[in-house]
Amino acid sequence: MFTGSLVPNITLFDADGRLDLDKTQWHMRWMFERGVDGLFLTGSYGSGPLMTNAERIAVFEAAKAIAEQYDDKVLIAHVGCIDTASTIALAQAAERLGLDAIGAVPPFYYKHSEDLVLQYYRDLLGATSLPVYAYNNPETSRFSFTVGTVRKLQEMGMAGMKDSPLDVGFVSRVFYEAKLQKKDFQLILGTSKGWLPFYQMGVRAMIAGMSNWAPEIMTALTTATFDGDEETSERLYLLMMDLSSKMHFTDSTIASQMALYARGYDAGFPRKPMLLPPFDSPKYREIRGWLDDAFAQVGLQMDVGEGTLV
Repeated sequence: MFTGSLVPNITLFDADGRLDLDKTQWHMRWMFERGVDGLFLTGSYGSGPLMTNAERIAVFEAAKAIAEQYDDKVLIAHVGCIDTASTIALAQAAERLGLDAIGAVPPFYYKHSEDLVLQYYRDLLGATSLPVYAYNNPETSRFSFTVGTVRKLQEMGMAGMKDSPLDVGFVSRVFYEAKLQKKDFQLILGTSKGWLPFYQMGVRAMIAGMSNWAPEIMTALTTATFDGDEETSERLYLLMMDLSSKMHFTDSTIASQMALYARGYDAGFPRKPMLLPPFDSPKYREIRGWLDDAFAQVGLQMDVGEGTLV
């Protein structure tokens, strides 16, 4: 079972859209040094659907090289693609590289029936010995898991599920059913929202986008939670929710890079068609103000880079 706060880490590119592995590895190291427990590679934040398989495998390799420099850092390769063959190729590459697990969103763009989605996962499970986590993200995949779908995935041998919508009825039913029936099936939150109430239910891991740009807050939150410090964890949870809501003014990948620039770090560029606002946009300074206030509220030190943007 994976525990703690993992991050759907962003992939960094240069101004011409080429994969920038040096900056991507810097960012991985920066997050690990601030307490992030693991990486969820080339998912939505990580621009996986905008990348070739060769590029995604290069990110897997880069992450493995960085993670080996630390103790107990988890690497989950998101391998979901629009087609089964590409998904399997990524899964097998992740296994060859020695990553810990794989996650996969259902095949996207086209509208698929449950039978076809289940066959996709059946083929994936048959192609790798790594633990496989289904990824429930209907906003991007056009397919919504039901409790019945999850039961069928469990029968196939799925290791668990990352869930992003966090419908309380669905998630709680999946969790308690697996618990009471003693199924070896882990539920991982696909977002930091809901962390405290779902922790009380028994969930022990989340994949939190905020760790891309404020890992100190997420580390403090998870540490306080696991230590049983309710007052501190509740205060940090509310702070996290407030800061997260402010940052939902654009796509989360772009917002993450903007926040890194606001902290004075050169975070490269997204891949087109994504674009960062011009660096003279007042939004960067506004983000810096939000960050300064948030860190000060909970007495955390916010280091900054050498950039002069703000």
